[in-house]
Amino acid sequence: MKHLSLALFALIIVGCSHEQSHNELLVRADHIAFTQPDSVVRMLAPHYNDTTMTTADRALYGLLYTEALHRSGLNISSDSLILVSRNYYEHHGDDYRLARTLLHHAIILYKQQQTHEAVLTMKRAEQLASSQHQPDFDWYLYSVLGDVNDNVGNYSLTLRYYKQALSAARQCDHTQWTVQTLNNIAMTFDMLEQEDSLWYYTDQAQPYYEVTDGEVRATYLVNRASCLLSTGKRQEAKRCLTESMLLSPTDKGGKLLADIYLAEGDTASAVQQWYRLANSLSPDVAIQSYRQLIAYMNRHGETREVAEYSQRLNEVYHHLYERNDAAGVIDLQTQYDEQVRERRQYLTVIALLSAIILVTILSAIIIRYSRHRIDVLNARFAESQHQYNLTRTELTQMRRTKEREQRENSRQMKDVVSRLHTAANKGKSASDDDTNALAQLTYAVRPQLRELLSPLSSKEQLICLLTVHSFLPTEIATLTISTPQTITNTRVRLLRKLFNETGGAKDFDSAIRTYGTSK
Repeated sequence: MKHLSLALFALIIVGCSHEQSHNELLVRADHIAFTQPDSVVRMLAPHYNDTTMTTADRALYGLLYTEALHRSGLNISSDSLILVSRNYYEHHGDDYRLARTLLHHAIILYKQQQTHEAVLTMKRAEQLASSQHQPDFDWYLYSVLGDVNDNVGNYSLTLRYYKQALSAARQCDHTQWTVQTLNNIAMTFDMLEQEDSLWYYTDQAQPYYEVTDGEVRATYLVNRASCLLSTGKRQEAKRCLTESMLLSPTDKGGKLLADIYLAEGDTASAVQQWYRLANSLSPDVAIQSYRQLIAYMNRHGETREVAEYSQRLNEVYHHLYERNDAAGVIDLQTQYDEQVRERRQYLTVIALLSAIILVTILSAIIIRYSRHRIDVLNARFAESQHQYNLTRTELTQMRRTKEREQRENSRQMKDVVSRLHTAANKGKSASDDDTNALAQLTYAVRPQLRELLSPLSSKEQLICLLTVHSFLPTEIATLTISTPQTITNTRVRLLRKLFNETGGAKDFDSAIRTYGTSK
């Protein structure tokens, strides 16, 4: 009945019914936010207008919902939802969630073409994330920063961020993220016409791309095609591009395919690709496509179409000019990083100065105290030295005496043990003198045994002492005028009596032999 109740409860949770606790819903969504963003969108979308959430829940909802949309490749045009989250986390000291909130607010601002504010917000998110050590978030953060710098042609910083994203993806052991980031690095090197690096990072992705799908796999195939084209393997490249276009058409893939069609003399197929690429979000791809189309139309005397597409090309140039804030974005990041470094240096200098002042004060106090102590110690030194010499002499004498006693005890112990072994071999019982000598010598070396064995009878004590000195059960039986079975039973009984343990005779032997010895 209990298991049935738990199963019903789990079904209620999975169903995301209106009776479910919002807090529990958000906790579940937060748990899978990075790995299953599509599921998070489906979970949270029905609660968009829910007014019963607490302020904290609403802040977390805004973060998770916006984050899931972005990670799923969807956009949100308004920043009203994420602003609630940002305002909340700004005042509640949650740096990790604040960093995530800042990043996704920055993405919205960037889409709204508020580029400078977006970049500053991203840089602040990067600064907060640097102390959090969350590779799942770091991968997405560095990927976004890499994309932003890629958009403005700041390729050195693009590669730096992509390589940081690659390190985070590998820490997460996430194949899809790893291949996606390797694709980004390879494409950047392709833009820089560095073929060796393009090949290197494309080959790095090769062992994993089979388990990827969609755009990530398609982009890998485009990069592979670009590598093949650089070595003149046009048909192999064409097969890769055709496969990539079936998976997920990309602007770069379409451009390369159009170039291949043109080289093969298949102008009609090339024109078809140019028409599609004219609407590309990448200005470079769109401009090249318009130019090719205009040249094609001029050759065919399509004057009206030439005028129309020339106007469209001018609009692309105009739009590109309006958004050409690459230098501003680069300078903004440089200035921000410089300010962060200066702030850290300033804090370091302040800390060092504070430490120096504190050390100076402590040094003065210590010097004054030390002088007083030196005067006192000098007065005691002569007496202490004399006492030290006396004590050292006494300790030396005591050590030598103890060593002599130990050697004498060891010699006597060997004699007693030898006599007892001889008596056992001859079938004689232990004499009282040997028994007493064995006890005295053993207790002298291991005084803890005296207290342990004090409640026992003299025979039981003798059995214990003989066991300590590794006598065989048959020898112990002979020396104590007993049978071996009796000795075995006694050892089992003494294990319980002395050590409160259960076990066999050998367990007793091990316990009594190690008792009172240093580990």
